[in-house]
Amino acid sequence: MQCDCTLSVSVRYRMISLFTFVRTRIMSLKSDMPLKKTTPASQMDIDNVLDHVGIGRYQLMNSLVFGIMISYATITSVLYIFTASDIKYRCEIPGCDALEPAARTYEPEWLRFTTPYRDDTGRPQKCQRYAMVGPKDTSVNGSREPLCVPSAFDRNVTETCLDGWVFESPENTIGTEFGLMCEENKWMLTMVGSVHNFGKFIGIPVWGIVSDKFGRKFTMVFGTVMAALTYIVQSFSTCYPMFLILELVCSIFFSGVFAATFILGMESVLPGKRVLFYMVLGCFGPVGGMSVPLIASQVKDWRLLLRLFNVPALLFLSYYWLTDESMRWLEMRGRHDEVIGVLEKIATMNKKPLADLPRAPPLKSKNSDAVEANAKPVSTNTSILKEVIRSPTIFWRMIRCSFTWIASTLVYYGLNISSADIAGNKYLNFSLVVMVEIPAALLGWVIMERMSRKMSLSCMFMVSAISCIVYNLTPDHLGLTVKMFLFMISKLSISIAFSIVYIQTVEIFPTTMRVTMLSLCSMIGRLGSMLAPQITLLSEYFGEYTVMLLMGTTAFTAAVITLTLPESKNVKLPDTIDDAERIDNCLPLTELNPN
Repeated sequence: MQCDCTLSVSVRYRMISLFTFVRTRIMSLKSDMPLKKTTPASQMDIDNVLDHVGIGRYQLMNSLVFGIMISYATITSVLYIFTASDIKYRCEIPGCDALEPAARTYEPEWLRFTTPYRDDTGRPQKCQRYAMVGPKDTSVNGSREPLCVPSAFDRNVTETCLDGWVFESPENTIGTEFGLMCEENKWMLTMVGSVHNFGKFIGIPVWGIVSDKFGRKFTMVFGTVMAALTYIVQSFSTCYPMFLILELVCSIFFSGVFAATFILGMESVLPGKRVLFYMVLGCFGPVGGMSVPLIASQVKDWRLLLRLFNVPALLFLSYYWLTDESMRWLEMRGRHDEVIGVLEKIATMNKKPLADLPRAPPLKSKNSDAVEANAKPVSTNTSILKEVIRSPTIFWRMIRCSFTWIASTLVYYGLNISSADIAGNKYLNFSLVVMVEIPAALLGWVIMERMSRKMSLSCMFMVSAISCIVYNLTPDHLGLTVKMFLFMISKLSISIAFSIVYIQTVEIFPTTMRVTMLSLCSMIGRLGSMLAPQITLLSEYFGEYTVMLLMGTTAFTAAVITLTLPESKNVKLPDTIDDAERIDNCLPLTELNPN
C-alpha cells in the first residue's frame, strides 16, 4: 500500500529521488571579513560529516522509530477499504429463513428458487427476491405462511426486500449502520475512497508549505496526532455526511506525514547507504497494511476498528522529543548550532569521534547585506510553469509523464480496492496483495539496474496489463488459486512501475524545475487514485469483467506512451531546459553523473 497506502512504495521512492539528486550547500561568512578574500568558516558539508560518523545505533533507532510511523501511515491509507466495504448479503425469505432462525445461512440450498442470481458473478442478488405466491401453510397458530417450496415463488416476478437482509458474516460497516444498502447506494461507499484521495490532493501542496515554514518534524508529529484525533472523532459519527467530512479532514491532515518522515529518516544516513536504509523502511509499510485485515477480520466493527488503530497513535506526540529536526532545514533557517548538536548526537550514539565543527557566525555582520545582494534568486512556481509552456518539448513530456502517473495510481489503488471483491476470504486476499509490495521493492531496484528506464517501466506496465486481461479470460473452473496468482502478478508489476515512475520523473526534468515537476506530476496522478474507487461501480452495471479490463487497457496505454519518453539511465542529470531537451534527442550529455 505504498501507504499516498495503501501504499507506500511510491512515496518511498519519491524521498530517495529527492535526496539522491537535490543537494543543499549552506555558506556563512566570518564576521567583519572581506567577502572576496575568505572561505566562510561556517560552511559545512553535512554529507561529508555523516560519512565520517557512519552507520550505527543512531540509524538503527531511527529505522525503528520512523518505520513505526510509516506503518501507521500505511494503515490510515487503507482503513477506509474496510470501514466502507461492500459486504455480501441477500433478502430475508420468510417461511424459509424461519426454518432455521438460530443459524440462518447466507446461501442455503433453497435460495436458488427464492432469489435471482447474477449472471456475471454467480452470487445472489442483494436486494431482490422472487415474488411469494402459491400454497400456504396454516399449521402455525392458524396463520397462512408461505411454504419453502419452489411452487411458492414466481420466478418471473421479482420484488425488493421487504423483511430485511441476511448477511454472510456479522460485519458492521457504515453501509449496514447508515442504511447504504443495495446496488443503487454503492456509489456512497465508493465515494469514501475518492474523498480520501481528494484530501491528499489538497493536502500535499499545503503541507509542503507548512513543512518549509515550520519544519519537517512539526509536520510529521502535528499531522499524525491531528489525524489520529480526527479518526477517533469519526468513530463516533452519527450519519453518513459526518463520516464523509471527517474522512476528508483526516486525509488532509495526514497527507504530508509520509514525505516528512522519509526526509527525517534519510538525512540521518550517509549518501551511499540511503538505498539500504530505504529498503529497511520499505518493509514496515506492508507490515502495517497487513495488520488492518488481520484486526478487521477479528473485530468486524468499523467503530472499534478506528479506535483500536488510532487511540494508540496519540503516543506519536512523543516523537517531538524522540526525533531530531531535519539538519538541512535547520541550516537553511540559520540554526547552525542545532545542526551541530544533531551531528554530535549521531557521533555519540555511534561511538565515533567528531572533528571540531564551526559554530554559527554572529547574526549580523557588515557583509550580510552584500551576501543577500549576491544571493541567487529562487525561481517561483509561476516562473517555472512559464518556462515549461515556452518549451514544447518539456510541455509535452510533462503531459506524457502525467499520464503514466495517472495510470500508475489508477491501477495500483484499483487493484487494492478490488482485492476485497475477489471470491474467497477478502481479508486473506487483501493481506496477500499488500504483502507482494515487499518483493516489489527489492525487485524494482534489480530491474532498474539491469534494464533501461523506459524499457523497465514499459515492461512492468505491460505485464500488469496482460495479467489483468488474462485474469478476465481465465475460466472459473481453473480455481481461485490461478486467478489470485494472476491478480498478484499484476499488483507486483504495477508496484514496481510506480517506483520507476518516480525515478524517471526526476531524471528527465532539469534541476531548475525538478522538484516542481515531480510535485506537479504527482498531484495530477492523484486523479487516478480518486477515480480508482469509482471504477468498481462499473461492475454493477456492465459486469465484473469491466473493472479488470479497464485497468488492463489503462496499463497497456501507459506502456506504449512510456516508450515515447526519453531514456535517462546513465545520462548526466540535466541542469537546464536545453540539457533536458538534448535527452529527448537521444544526445548523451556527458558521462554518468557521479552523484
